[in-house]
Amino acid sequence: MNLTNTLIASAVLLATSSLAIAATDTTDIEILVTKDAYVNFIGDLQGNVTKTLSLADVNGTTTTLGTLGTESNTTGTCTVDFTSDNDYKMVHDVDAAMFLHGANNYSIDWQNTSITSGNANSVILANCNNAASDFKMITPALPAVVIAGTYKDTVHVTVTTQ
Repeated sequence: MNLTNTLIASAVLLATSSLAIAATDTTDIEILVTKDAYVNFIGDLQGNVTKTLSLADVNGTTTTLGTLGTESNTTGTCTVDFTSDNDYKMVHDVDAAMFLHGANNYSIDWQNTSITSGNANSVILANCNNAASDFKMITPALPAVVIAGTYKDTVHVTVTTQ
């Protein structure tokens, strides 16, 4: 019986000692991929563009300056904001008090919206992917005498995703 007790005690000792040396470990691995959002202008007016026009192009006419659209990898709306260095007036290069159309302003027509002096001048697009469409300048009639020189204005266009 002594031998049986010894064998049972040895078996119990062996069984409990193998449980004591067992170990476990776990880990979670979260995998992320990030793509930065972008929005760009497309069309022949994207980038910094200079348009040289004749007097006939700005004498009570609607002149297409080119095309402008937007592309983006975001969802939601985009806002396109417009500002003009000279409040939508063509200013003489030597005499900043002299304007091509006198006291009259020109306007821009884009995406069925008229951009003019004194307005908020934002276009809200339903989404940020829009084909390039005509960007038009609508000018008042020229005065009888146009003083020689170069007249200019710069329109700034900024698109922002929402």
